[in-house]
Amino acid sequence: MSEETVYITANPTPNPECMKFIVDRQLVDGDPVSYQGAGDAEGSPLATALFDLGGVASLFAYQNFITVTKEGEQPWQQFAREIGKTIRGFIQTGATEYFKPAASAENGDQSEDVAKIRAVLDEIQPYVAADGGAISFAGYSDGVVQVFMQGSCSGCPSSTVTLKAGIEEKLRAVLPGLKEVVAIS
Repeated sequence: MSEETVYITANPTPNPECMKFIVDRQLVDGDPVSYQGAGDAEGSPLATALFDLGGVASLFAYQNFITVTKEGEQPWQQFAREIGKTIRGFIQTGATEYFKPAASAENGDQSEDVAKIRAVLDEIQPYVAADGGAISFAGYSDGVVQVFMQGSCSGCPSSTVTLKAGIEEKLRAVLPGLKEVVAIS
């Protein structure tokens, strides 16, 4: 085990059940990964270690952060320390693979409208990631855009505002026939 210094910052998110742990190195290359329970984390060593702590309902990891959604009434103060210690300890083992790559949920539709939707979602993504979450395209049919809300966005009290006042408004500017944007699970 290496005594390499690993810097981790725990930041609250708009969702009181979630905490965003920012690490001083890249954890996920490519698409974000999301685990809705310990069973989903099979083959992902860091995710498994975090679920093994108990009290973790779900995990979302992207670039250099992990958003943890807790279950139960335990306060964040002590639990966040345990999570940070687990992340640091895992990195200090020298392991280089933290999470298995996300399964692709791509919709095969590559129409001009879908390209516009994806462009808007890509534009919004950094703002959502700043709060420990992500929004990804799930589908488009009959004027309705479906998105997956992940990390701190999933179940967040302000996600409806983000969805309706943010995403839907931006998409209406590029898709005049848009009826609504809905989050699916």
